[in-house]
Amino acid sequence: MYFAFIDESGTPNLEDKESKFYVLAAVIMKDLGLNFLHSASETLKQDIWSIVRSKSDLKKYPPKFEIHMDDINGRRKLYQNLKDDVEKWFKVVSKVYDFITRLYIKIICTVIVKEDFKNSGRENVEKWAFELLVEKINRYIEFDSTNKEDRGLLVMDSVNIKTDVEKREQIIEFMETGTGHGWDEYPERIINFPFIVDSEVYNGLQLVDAVVYLVRWYLRKVYKINPKAFFHDYSEDLMKTIAPKFHGYPNITTDTIKFFPTDIGKIPSEFWNVFKKN
Repeated sequence: MYFAFIDESGTPNLEDKESKFYVLAAVIMKDLGLNFLHSASETLKQDIWSIVRSKSDLKKYPPKFEIHMDDINGRRKLYQNLKDDVEKWFKVVSKVYDFITRLYIKIICTVIVKEDFKNSGRENVEKWAFELLVEKINRYIEFDSTNKEDRGLLVMDSVNIKTDVEKREQIIEFMETGTGHGWDEYPERIINFPFIVDSEVYNGLQLVDAVVYLVRWYLRKVYKINPKAFFHDYSEDLMKTIAPKFHGYPNITTDTIKFFPTDIGKIPSEFWNVFKKN
């Protein structure tokens, strides 16, 4: 059995001028790796907590301590003690992405280039991104598995009851009708009832949060969006760190990173440099 942890970065709102991309990523792993993921994540959290906690905090990290890149980079919530200490901040970030390299996982993602999407006349960014991602997950399981009975369970962060129900209904419809994108493809290897849970209590979702956050910020660097942004100085090297975990590395195809509806040839060549072996 496979688990596909899914998360997003950016907003699907086509009118949001601050968010050029909507990125949806999946971190895929077999069920045999879950115990290690959990135990190793607990160790990672304790290591990070020892860096970010104040002298008055307990040595054991608090129950709701979450590896969340937006909070880490913003020095918010339980990461506020990092303040302007770049050395400590980089130590935390490095631990997160080095941890990813130690896991037996594969990364797949879809990137909606919102300006091109809007110009194409299409609607519903989230639906397109999600269905394209599920296609790729399904293809990966077909490629990787030697057992025809293997299936993939989608694990996603809970938003609210209404949104969670809508997502489940979308998956069931997708299973029954196929993509509807002009070709016949059905995600037959995907269990049609996703596991939706709070990311605070599920380490796999915190892992994919770090991945999807980095992919979008690296895209922002490549496209020179807010060129003075602090994270731009680090995103390329961090992407090189986790690049070998992308499915097919170093031969990255549209089954690994799908830009939509933008032709892959129009993506700046700089983006692909991180996937080149030294």
